[in-house]
Amino acid sequence: MGDARRWGNALLLRFARLAMVCIGLSMARSVMAADAIPFAIEETAGWRRYGYPVTVSLQCLQGKLRDAGHTRLVNGDGKEIAAQFTAMSTWPDGSVRGLDVDFAPSPGPMERLSFRVEIGEPPKGTPRGGLRLVETADEWVVESDAIRHRIRRDGKPLLTSIAFGKTEFIAPGGVKTTIEPGPVEVLKRGPFNVTIGMGDLRLSYVSTKSWVEVTQRSTTNRELVVDAHFVLSDKPLLWDFGLGSWMYGTLAGGGDRVSLLRAAGAWQVQASDGSVLAVAPTFDGCGHFADAQRAVAFGVIRPGEDTRIDLHPDGRLRIETRGSELTAYFHFVGQPIPVTAATSPQAMVSPLKVITP
Repeated sequence: MGDARRWGNALLLRFARLAMVCIGLSMARSVMAADAIPFAIEETAGWRRYGYPVTVSLQCLQGKLRDAGHTRLVNGDGKEIAAQFTAMSTWPDGSVRGLDVDFAPSPGPMERLSFRVEIGEPPKGTPRGGLRLVETADEWVVESDAIRHRIRRDGKPLLTSIAFGKTEFIAPGGVKTTIEPGPVEVLKRGPFNVTIGMGDLRLSYVSTKSWVEVTQRSTTNRELVVDAHFVLSDKPLLWDFGLGSWMYGTLAGGGDRVSLLRAAGAWQVQASDGSVLAVAPTFDGCGHFADAQRAVAFGVIRPGEDTRIDLHPDGRLRIETRGSELTAYFHFVGQPIPVTAATSPQAMVSPLKVITP
């Protein structure tokens, strides 16, 4: 009887220890779950993307992350993915609140990919190459193995040089904006994304595409303009607009000009004399301006009723709208475009969808 009681007590003790182990493992899994932030990206336009840049903005619990460097990105198969982590805001105790994750996935058409950010350990590897930011007294230089952009601090002009490989794309007029630059603040330093804030003006670069994103914001509705002068000299110059299908033509010189604008309830392509070349119900927000050597793919995010684009035979491109925000893209490639371009202009203005908790 005594042996049976002792055997029963030992068995109860083993069950108690096993229960404690299970509770401990459950708590450990709960901590791991709390220290991992899941999200997904989705391709919604129907195109395969190759190394397409995406920024995922996440919120961290107070006190969970002291340093953005103690994070790593993992895909649905548990494989670590190269990424850039930037603390965009902090809690009162100094821990990270807003965390931006920049990386370059390659989803297929309409594909959804799952990821998670694991907090607590730094990445096992560091990304190679990518974007670099160099500061001088008068300018910022954003460069990689493929591009080199020179940005004047005073904005006169904003961009004085844009080189893709060994080819210069900017003429002496440079790139100018309505909004004058304010105090310079480097928001992201690479290697996947470089973003420079200049008051109500912002420039953004990504490592996998040779484009620059220029954003102007205003507290009131006003005329906002991006005026760019490109080195496009071999006549005739080629142009096209995405109007559901492609509308294209040439500019030979003189007072020739082509414009895209809203008129009579539709998008119209007009010649310099006001004659209408094409009418379309929709505008994809993008097009090309090119000569025999260089091509500039341009894009406008959410073009509105007041948006107008003018192309001139001397290489000048003017995008204007009336509102509180204007975001324009300029993507620089060589000829032929299908060989040198890393993405289509439609994909440039159709980012991947980000799905966060």
